[in-house]
Order: sequence, then structure tokens, then C-alpha cells
Amino acid sequence: MSKAIHTAQQYWDVRSDLFANYYKKPSFFDKLLRKAVYTRTAVTLKVIKEFGKCTVLDIGSGPGVNSVTWLKNSEVTQLLGIDFAENMNEYARKNAEAEGVGARCKFVEGDFLTYNFNDKYDVSAAMGVSDYVKDMDVFLKKMDAVSNKAFVVSWPLNGLRMALRRYRYTCPVYHYNEADVRRLHEGLRIKSLEIIPMQGGMMSVARK
Repeated sequence: MSKAIHTAQQYWDVRSDLFANYYKKPSFFDKLLRKAVYTRTAVTLKVIKEFGKCTVLDIGSGPGVNSVTWLKNSEVTQLLGIDFAENMNEYARKNAEAEGVGARCKFVEGDFLTYNFNDKYDVSAAMGVSDYVKDMDVFLKKMDAVSNKAFVVSWPLNGLRMALRRYRYTCPVYHYNEADVRRLHEGLRIKSLEIIPMQGGMMSVARK
């Protein structure tokens, strides 16, 4: 029997608790094989802290665990999280309130590529998102457009873990190499591009 095929939205809409636990209650397996999940959170926090009191856009914010970490450990004045899975947004709102940062953030349902943003943000971040986006060139152009100072993206490499994900997941997943990432940033309104290796992938930090 062939496995069912879902969109990324359908796949993650029913997995808010599972994904949140990668961060909040990591198993030994998570700590060993999902180090990138924690690395990308820390790298993005470091970038956010460069700008002191700033605003942040968390794209694909999921259960809001990253958002809460950034809010609690920086001077972020306001954060907007956007995710197309409403179950994730509900979890994020409750989590932010429980952690005492609910007044400094908002989580909305929507597709980043089609959402009409009224404001620009000092820093925008897309953690674990490029894995599911077919047209990352279009995606990055919009990140560039809505970011004032920097935008940060995590990128998965091809390899054993990606092969396992393609076997297990019921939605399409994508991978990149450093040349892909540099090419995708060409022509954007940025002053510098930093590439940071991490387990199973890399981070890109584009500064304006």
C-alpha cells in the first residue's frame, strides 16, 4: 500500500504537541540526532540580540517555543508568529501566556507568501521552513521585503536524515547545499551573508 500524501499544512496541523516536545521535553534521541533544532534557535537569538529593542517576525512559528525563547532572552518589543496550522497557533498562544510573554507577541494563521503584512520587522526568521517550501527564491524575496535589519533561515542538507524524512513524512521535503543558498540570496537587498554549518544543514544570516 502506498503512503498517503499530504500538504505540509495537513501534516503539521495534527502534530503541535509532538513538535513542541522536541524543544521542551527532548528525548535522548532528540538530543543526539536533532541538535540542529537547538542550534538554529540559539543562532537566531544571537542575531536578534544584536539589535536590542527590536521587532521580530517568526515565520512558521509552529507551537511558539522558539518565539517564547527569543522573547524571554532578549529585548524584543513585539513578535508576530505566522503559521498555516491553526492547532500550532493555539498551542503557541497558550504557551506564550503560560510563560509570561503573551503581551509581547501575537500568532496568526496564514501562508507567509500570500499574507498581507502591514508592517516591516527588524528581524525575520524561518526555522525548519525551507524544508517544505518549493519556491524558496520567492520566499526569500518576501523575507527581504518585510525585514529591516536581518533575516535568518535554516537549511537542511541531503543525507541519511533527509532520506529517512522522505520515507517517514507524508508531505514533500526539500534539501539544499551551500551553493544553492548563496545563489538564492543573489540580487537581494543585503550587505552581507553569513553561512553557519550545523548538524544536518546550515544557517544563513542575511544582514542589511
